Amino acid sequence: MSNEAWCHPLIAGLAESGYAVLENAFPPALLDGLRAEALAQREQFRPAGIGNQAVRAQAVRGDSIDWLEWGEGGESLQAFWQAMDSLRDVLNRELYLGARELECHFALYPAGGGYQKHHDNPQGRSARMVTILLYLNPDWRPEHGGVLQIYDPEDESHVLARVEPRAGTFVAFLAERFPHEVLLAQHERLSLTGWWRRG
Repeated sequence: MSNEAWCHPLIAGLAESGYAVLENAFPPALLDGLRAEALAQREQFRPAGIGNQAVRAQAVRGDSIDWLEWGEGGESLQAFWQAMDSLRDVLNRELYLGARELECHFALYPAGGGYQKHHDNPQGRSARMVTILLYLNPDWRPEHGGVLQIYDPEDESHVLARVEPRAGTFVAFLAERFPHEVLLAQHERLSLTGWWRRG
C-alpha cells in the first residue's frame, strides 16, 4: 500500500469538489487485520468527547474511541501508516497543503449510536485540514444504517454524499469546509478516523 497510485482519485476529488469517496481502497486481508487489531484492544476504547475540553456529550455523539500514535501497532497498522505516508506526500505535492502529522483513532459506534451534524474544524479554529475515514465493517447492509452524510456548505439542507460504512471504503474531505453527520447505526460500526494537520 505504499504505492501512490491509489491516492490519485482522492486528490482529484479533493481538488475538484473538496471531498472524495474511494471504494475498495484497501485489500480485504489488510482490512481484516485492522479490524482484528482494533477489537483486540476494545477495553481501551473510551467515550468520545466534543471540542478541546473533551466534554462527554452522548446526546450529540455516541462513539467510543482509541487514540493511536503514528507507527504503533501490528502488521496491519504498519501497512496503514505506510499508505498514509504516501497520501501525505501526494497531498503536499499536488495540493500544496503542508500536511505534517496525522491525528488518528479507531472509532466504534454501538447499535443506536450516531453523531449529529458538525464541522471537524469550524471556522479554522484548529490545525485540522483534511478528514480521513477508513471503514472496517464487513458484510455491512443498508438496513444497518450508520451512513455518513456530507452536506453542502452553501446549503446545509442539501446532502452532497451518502456513504455506507462498508469495509474498504475510504473517505477524505476538507475539514474546515464540510458539515457532516453519522446517522444512527443499527449495528456495531467501526472505522479508522483521522485528520491531517498543519503540525
